[in-house]
Amino acid sequence: MTALPDPAETASGLEADHPGWVVLWRCWARRFWAFPCWVATDPEPVEAARPHDLLTLMEEVELRHQPPAGHPYPPIQRGSRLPAA
Repeated sequence: MTALPDPAETASGLEADHPGWVVLWRCWARRFWAFPCWVATDPEPVEAARPHDLLTLMEEVELRHQPPAGHPYPPIQRGSRLPAA
């Protein structure tokens, strides 16, 4: 039997792979939250139950709120490496 990945470790991995975002696992809700660090007003946190869904929402935020010029963080790319499920 294969052990499921720890969601908190998955959140930490997503945050490490996507600088410019703070990613949290809300254990009581059993959902991931991600906050964009460059959006000054209404940071629009996004949440999802699965990491892949969270990445899709993060990408949508990046499309609506383009990071400022010289933003050191690469944008979310479709097909980004996901933590092992």
